Amino acid sequence: MSTDKQQEWFQTRLRWAVMEEGHGLMRWRDAEHIFLSDSRETAFQEALRIGRAEEYSLLPDERNEVAIDCRFAEVVPLEELGTRRTHFEVYLGEKEATERIDFDHAFDPEARVPEPAF
Repeated sequence: MSTDKQQEWFQTRLRWAVMEEGHGLMRWRDAEHIFLSDSRETAFQEALRIGRAEEYSLLPDERNEVAIDCRFAEVVPLEELGTRRTHFEVYLGEKEATERIDFDHAFDPEARVPEPAF
C-alpha cells in the first residue's frame, strides 16, 4: 500500500517592504502565489523561500541617489485550497475606465485568442 500523500493546493499573499535609505518604508509590495505542497508546514517553508528569493537591492547610481531595498516582510495568509481544484481566482481589484464604451456595446471575448504572457 502506498504511503504517498497527494499534494494540496495552497494560496498565500506575500508582502515586501520597499525601503529607502535615509527615509525608511516607502511602500508595501504584495503578491499572490498559488502552489502545490505536501503539508501546511512545507507550504509555509515554500512561501518563505519564494519571499526571500524575490528580495532585491538597488544601489545608488546615476538613476538612484540612495539605496533602495525590497525586503521580505511577511506571509500574510496561507490558505489550504484542497487537492481537487481545477481553477483559482485572484481578485485584482477595479480601475477607472480610460476609454468610452456605450452601454449597448456587445463584447465578443471569443473573437481573440490571447498570446502567451511569457
